Amino acid sequence: MKSLISILMICAVLIFPSAVLAAETGPETGTVAETMDSGSYVYIRLEDGVWIAANSFAVSEGDKVQYSGAMEMNDFHSKSLDRTFDSILFVSDASIAGGSEGAAKKKVMPPGNAHPSKPDTVQAPAPGEIKPLPEGKTIAEIYAEADDLKNKVVSLNAKVVKFNRRIMGKNWVTLKDGTGTESGNKLVATSQEVLTPGDLVVVKGTLATDVDLGRGYFYKVLLEEATFSPGLE
Repeated sequence: MKSLISILMICAVLIFPSAVLAAETGPETGTVAETMDSGSYVYIRLEDGVWIAANSFAVSEGDKVQYSGAMEMNDFHSKSLDRTFDSILFVSDASIAGGSEGAAKKKVMPPGNAHPSKPDTVQAPAPGEIKPLPEGKTIAEIYAEADDLKNKVVSLNAKVVKFNRRIMGKNWVTLKDGTGTESGNKLVATSQEVLTPGDLVVVKGTLATDVDLGRGYFYKVLLEEATFSPGLE
């Protein structure tokens, strides 16, 4: 069965005249400068500035990767990431250089996840499933009161639904508590701590608002320098 990337490559060649297939001259290698995960695919920026996209596999900043079967797409817009790439190579095969070939075929996991048996995402908590933290905030309240809470320390009880390690020198933890609207039902926290998707935690950190990190990264709210402890049952 052809991979999702292979199918995409075939469709792109038929639909987009700007798609260019690279010659099969053996695997290329590069060092990872940045990664972004969209579920089915992992997007990787190499230190030489080249972006590649592949079927998802565990990869972290600083890893050396090898890839082959590249197809260049110009002005490619990713709906899941909500950003446009001037140029990106969709590759049919990618893996950690020197690792086993099967590593590139595993189910998507967050880059550098300390618990590779866990998937990168877990089921979001249902409304009312997570008990609000006494004297804390819910995610819905954080969005609603963002202007007043800016630069203040806030805490909440939540569930870790995604964990990405060592991106821009920080770990990135996506939290949900069953509150909020579709556009405001999750909170991203930065931390030096290691979490596992599925963990129920009490999180405490300083709230930043309208954070623009460039390269398509914008957060209406962001919990910075977060610390974690076991959550309330």
